[in-house]
Amino acid sequence: MHAHPGDESTATGGVLAHYARQGARTVVVTCTNGEFDDAPNGAVPGEVGHHPKAVAAHRRAELQAACDALGISDLELLGYHDSGLSGEVPEGGLCTIPVETAAGRLAALIEHYRPQVVVTHYSSHRDHMHVIRVAKLAVHRTGIPAKLYLTAKEGSTTIDISEVADVKRKALRCHASQQVHGAFAVQEHYFRALDTTDAPLPETDLFAGITGHGPDLPRW
Repeated sequence: MHAHPGDESTATGGVLAHYARQGARTVVVTCTNGEFDDAPNGAVPGEVGHHPKAVAAHRRAELQAACDALGISDLELLGYHDSGLSGEVPEGGLCTIPVETAAGRLAALIEHYRPQVVVTHYSSHRDHMHVIRVAKLAVHRTGIPAKLYLTAKEGSTTIDISEVADVKRKALRCHASQQVHGAFAVQEHYFRALDTTDAPLPETDLFAGITGHGPDLPRW
């Protein structure tokens, strides 16, 4: 689960490609349209040449292309407005949506797809912090996922993504308007925010300790 188009590639592109390559069903939930980021022509919100609806459409196309590159099984768009980086939050911005409301929508998706693991992106951005609160409530409310992970700079769960680095790089290039195609490490680190398995740490597999998992079962 991610706040904006592009987060799925920059933050978790490695694990998504890694488990997709293993034949797992992977689902990406993107909460906002990303319309209050820079336009492809470089115009920032409020400037002449920045048209939020056009930016949102462009970023949705980039997101779909990136998900195709990563081998994502299903893409779900919640359609909330981007809250922007700073200043006044635009009307309908994600971080103004009650946690219970957004969590209810996510819980419905969890009920539908029944994932064993949910992963989301940690950062100080107000939309990302809101997504974490939403994810925690939805996971707790449904009781379906065995684990919830947050991305981390260092973690007790480390996934080697060297074999899919080329796939992550391709997905990053799909987000050309965001200029997110720089160098990245061949390991992704995660913090285990919720766990029902008591799997020992450190881990090298997000599904460690989960019994009965296989390529026919969904993984986020």
